[in-house]
Amino acid sequence: MNLAEYSDRFDIEAALARFSGDSELLGEAIAIYKEEAVKHLKAIGEALQVGDMEKVCILAHTLKGESGAVGAIAAQQESSSLEKAAKNIDKDKINDLYRKVSEEISIAFQILPDVIE
Repeated sequence: MNLAEYSDRFDIEAALARFSGDSELLGEAIAIYKEEAVKHLKAIGEALQVGDMEKVCILAHTLKGESGAVGAIAAQQESSSLEKAAKNIDKDKINDLYRKVSEEISIAFQILPDVIE
């Protein structure tokens, strides 16, 4: 899989611009994203199990920002949708959106390069 095939899900150029063209810094941010997103997804799952929608909302907001920073725009959009659903306590949508966020972040882990050229 390569990044060009997923241009609807990723915008590395915009992410690189956020880091003032510093590809090494973006690479470091992607590495951190890959570590932190796992923790946030797990925490969201735990919050969902106990019905803590406030925590789901906060964590989804965090994932939205982290995903956007590294150019994972589909994960950012799904995280935003999850955040809104949690804020509105829309229980019909929350589990499906959590699954979609998890899927998009999984794709990001596979597609986002460790080194930006």
